[in-house]
Amino acid sequence: MSSITMTNKSQLAKEFVETGRLSSISVIDMHTHMGPFYGTYLPEAHLETMMQTMDRENIEWIISAPHSALFDPIGGNSEIRAAMSQYPERIYGYYTVNPHYDHDLERDLEEYDSVGGYVGFKFLPDYHKYPLDGEKFRRIYEFANERGLLILSHTWGHSLYNPPQMVEKLAKKYSNITFLLGHSAPGETDYAIELAKNQRNVYLELCDTGRLSGMIGKMVREASSEKVLFGTDFPWYDPHYMLGSVLFSGISDDDIRNIIHHNAERLVSDILKRKA
Repeated sequence: MSSITMTNKSQLAKEFVETGRLSSISVIDMHTHMGPFYGTYLPEAHLETMMQTMDRENIEWIISAPHSALFDPIGGNSEIRAAMSQYPERIYGYYTVNPHYDHDLERDLEEYDSVGGYVGFKFLPDYHKYPLDGEKFRRIYEFANERGLLILSHTWGHSLYNPPQMVEKLAKKYSNITFLLGHSAPGETDYAIELAKNQRNVYLELCDTGRLSGMIGKMVREASSEKVLFGTDFPWYDPHYMLGSVLFSGISDDDIRNIIHHNAERLVSDILKRKA
């Protein structure tokens, strides 16, 4: 262990190696799911098991879009509403939209402000095969722009449905929305980094892409640590997997704190203040 800590100047990394967790600062995960997913086994997919992992790894709170909301037209967003009610201030939610099903959107938008814990919306265009700038999303953009909410969208480079260029167009049109580039557009991450650097309301999100050697350091150098958010796809990956990528990326502890806690706290606290 001593050889590991000696080659890394981060005191947070040293703390993690020596104790197996971060206790000096809590972690906030901006990109999570919950519940079973067809065709695979996720051992930590159930809510209570996720909460145990969060306690063990000092994850203060998460924002989640359950698999049921992404793919189940009947369940809709009922699972995240129940989770937010059961664990207020530990679980916040994205209202998830599947454009191929009628979720009675207008009714849900009328109730949105009265549901404790909602902080934004989640889109999955590549999976749903529907473009991020499609007409079915227009009402949500207008609604989110009025309230200054988050939108986390899956993004992928060279995609027909959610390339970073499409986010750029939307971010300029809806300047009061904070756009989170889910996965930071693998394949066009350089474009995504430049976009986050130059567009005030666009942020990079680490889920999956952050594991690539040198990527986190590049994001911090070029866009600054204030434009990078910690996300993991939990329960697909244990959050410590991505945390290790941040701790041992060679960036400063101040930058690490921004990524794993401060940026998320700032963005969400501003939304909750406006909603109160």
